Amino acid sequence: MVSRRLTYCLTCLLVLSACDNGLKTKEKVQAAIIDRLQNHSGLDLKSMDVATTNVSFENSLAYATVSFHPKGDPNLKSGMTMKYTLEARDGKWVVTKVGDSAGHSMSNPMQSGSSENLPPGHPSLDQGASPANPHIPAPTQ
Repeated sequence: MVSRRLTYCLTCLLVLSACDNGLKTKEKVQAAIIDRLQNHSGLDLKSMDVATTNVSFENSLAYATVSFHPKGDPNLKSGMTMKYTLEARDGKWVVTKVGDSAGHSMSNPMQSGSSENLPPGHPSLDQGASPANPHIPAPTQ
């Protein structure tokens, strides 16, 4: 009786862990990133080679490094590298954060608080803007 219950519990744990591990593959992470790019980036993916070069998993999160370069161009320095954070939701990966190779978030440029990469003459991003909407000047007092 006890042996049968133990076997049943172990079988259930094995099935549950197998379902979770089936999601934790480089191919499934890359598919979610490609889906995100096709639906939200406006990039012409037909003219680019997109390769997921590194993926790591931590609990329900995946961290991926993706390289982009012009199709047929063997010089990897002519492209760019982006970092993605994905979260497992309802049995699939969902991109939750996108950043450049230096780790700067692309989803909210105000997060860094830095204006060092702006073109000459561009107003600072952290001065005179409304925190709720950086494109609307803050009210003067």
